[in-house]
Amino acid sequence: MKIVYFDTGSGISGDMTVGALLDGGRNRGLSVDRLADALGLLDVSGYRIEDGPTDVGQIRANSFKVLIDKAPHLHRDWGTIRRLIEDAGGRGLSDGTVSRSLRVFEVLALAEAKVHGVEPDKVHFHEVGAIDSVVDIVGAAWCLDTLAIDACFVGPLPSGSGYVMTEHGRLPVPAPATALLMEGFEILAGDGKGELVTPTGMAILAGLAKPVRPGFAVEAVGVGAGTMRLDDRPNVLRVMIGECDATDDTQVVEMVADIDDMTPEALAHVAERLRADGARDVTVTPLHMKKGRTGMRLTVLCDVEHLSALADRTLNESSSIGVRYRMLGRVVLPRRIEQVQTEYGTINVKVVTRPDGRETAEPEFDDVARIALERDLPFATVRDAATRARSH
Repeated sequence: MKIVYFDTGSGISGDMTVGALLDGGRNRGLSVDRLADALGLLDVSGYRIEDGPTDVGQIRANSFKVLIDKAPHLHRDWGTIRRLIEDAGGRGLSDGTVSRSLRVFEVLALAEAKVHGVEPDKVHFHEVGAIDSVVDIVGAAWCLDTLAIDACFVGPLPSGSGYVMTEHGRLPVPAPATALLMEGFEILAGDGKGELVTPTGMAILAGLAKPVRPGFAVEAVGVGAGTMRLDDRPNVLRVMIGECDATDDTQVVEMVADIDDMTPEALAHVAERLRADGARDVTVTPLHMKKGRTGMRLTVLCDVEHLSALADRTLNESSSIGVRYRMLGRVVLPRRIEQVQTEYGTINVKVVTRPDGRETAEPEFDDVARIALERDLPFATVRDAATRARSH
């Protein structure tokens, strides 16, 4: 699985993201000229883009800039921007770029709508800000699509501190919409001075990245320069492009949802659907929730590549309105499957090698249960037959 990991020690913004991806992908088909051609499919004018090397402290980075010409003071709402991107798809902008761009703008519009108490389609973006946002977001989406990235991940984010001036006045850092988008991500509270994570940068992460730190092989590193100069750190965003083994036995994702308003039968159905979708294991355990209510904890272990699909399944088919997840390391013993012949038929046996070199074996439950049912035999009778067959 090809991935991008965002190293956000100094924060993230839209221009830093595009700059870092262009830098890391120069030998993989990315260039500012190709990006300009893709952006030309949008019905947006009054700007130009450029990038080039710059030094940030002792670090060489790529500076990506959206240079705005003089433009009339206009507003575009979320519905207008959605049509703008969809129309660009009709003119040849790739499906992957369109879908990623829409996802990022959607989460940004939802956050802004919640902050201002309006419907998402009525969220307005200032004209200059809209140009910046469209170019940065579509540019980042194009880079990820051109690199054929399967998944994005990010580690802890610095929350920043202080205040920032906006069209709505002086606001605390992180700004209200940014703070909403940070829900579910790991935050270093009070880390850094100023607005280190911008709304556009956080929207890219909220729409496209998971707050998980997987093990992976790094193939390329890109560095994007920020516009602010920070006293305590170089203001750069690093992206690491690489390959992640989606079925690495030493790492799994644990996804958890606490539920107190479903019947056991309905939750059991959801668990079976999750197993069918590729979960390594699904368990349901009772627990006491707030206000003394009895609830159930749904815990899913899965590979990184299945996380999004399993989260969607949980949120679509259970009553949960949110899931949490984290990457776990684990120690797994070597094992193999052997087939044994019994008087009742062929049965698979899982053979495990213990740390001291001993081997233990256990007949596969599904095989034993199937034969026991077909032949109307006790489960223990079929299991014992498989155990005897292997010992001989």
